[in-house]
Amino acid sequence: MAFQMKNGKWKGQVYYTDRNGKVHRKTKNFDRKRDTQQWQNEERNRLELADQEAETPQKSFRNLLVGEWAELYMEHAFNTFTDENCKLAKEKQRAFRRFFETGILPPTTPVSNVRKKDILDVFNALKKQYSGKNLDRQIKNLKAGWYWGIDYIEMPEANPFCRLPKGATTEEEPHYMPPLEDMLKVLKLAAKSDEPQHYLVLFTLLMTAARRVEMRRLTWADVKFMGEQIGLRTRKRKDRIESCDLIPLATELAAKLKEYKLQVGSKRSYVFSEIQLEAGLHMRWLKRLCVKANVTPFGVHGIRALAGTLAHTNGACLMDVKELLRHKSTHQTDKYLRKQYRPNEAVNILSSITSKAENNGQHNKEKSDASAV
Repeated sequence: MAFQMKNGKWKGQVYYTDRNGKVHRKTKNFDRKRDTQQWQNEERNRLELADQEAETPQKSFRNLLVGEWAELYMEHAFNTFTDENCKLAKEKQRAFRRFFETGILPPTTPVSNVRKKDILDVFNALKKQYSGKNLDRQIKNLKAGWYWGIDYIEMPEANPFCRLPKGATTEEEPHYMPPLEDMLKVLKLAAKSDEPQHYLVLFTLLMTAARRVEMRRLTWADVKFMGEQIGLRTRKRKDRIESCDLIPLATELAAKLKEYKLQVGSKRSYVFSEIQLEAGLHMRWLKRLCVKANVTPFGVHGIRALAGTLAHTNGACLMDVKELLRHKSTHQTDKYLRKQYRPNEAVNILSSITSKAENNGQHNKEKSDASAV
């Protein structure tokens, strides 16, 4: 009830008794009666809403089931990842399906009853069925799901998937990088093929060290002929927000892209058609070109590694190669570089030093023998 005080101001009062019998009393002064009445209505509605929410019991992790946790996380994954990255959500779904197929922790198990010993038993059961690399990916997705539960549904903060042993017993083999001679053979065949776009795709990959998905996203607006730059759009960031990385545009590549733009016209927004870079095709035309050229088949990431290695072995510093590959650290860049294109100068230096030392020793011995005579 609102009333006017002696000083001319209006006092608003709200009395509300909740379901537990507790009386809530709120007062506030205003200059106008209209403001006082509006505040009283808003405050009463807020107290009523809070009382209704208190009546609805919230589900805590103590009565949350493992199956319910998996369903909530899968719903989040499929809503978060776009159609382009839907395979990541499907990979998480596959990890949970295999997790439940072991039968060690059924979906009806309460989350509060999950112990590290149970997770270790699941790990050992999966290890008998899948390779070490595959197993590590599954554990990574399950661990991420538990961390999501900690952040959003108040699951226990002790993640039972942490500190499990590695499934992969050997070091992961790096992706195959073709020699420059093989790359040139494939480029020569692509230039003579019925699809001239194939040659431009391969040449652009080599000149920009782009990923396949970045080539799919490449638009004519990203190719800045006047500024001599080309923008590659990527989501390989922690927040998965798309960003456009600008790198220098090679003169020869710019000339070929200008010629290609005149052929296809300026109405098309994307530089390359999706059929040439579609994920489902797995670049089959590239494999066919490799077979026809009689070289070991390679993929887009092999071309990316070749571009970085060629630049580094021909004088580019590691920071320039890092900028070309658009890595956040030089440690990641170093994994892409191959040493087969650069001879080991340390061996040659050691060989020359030992040869020189042997020659000096032989010369001193001959000199001492001559003086003795």
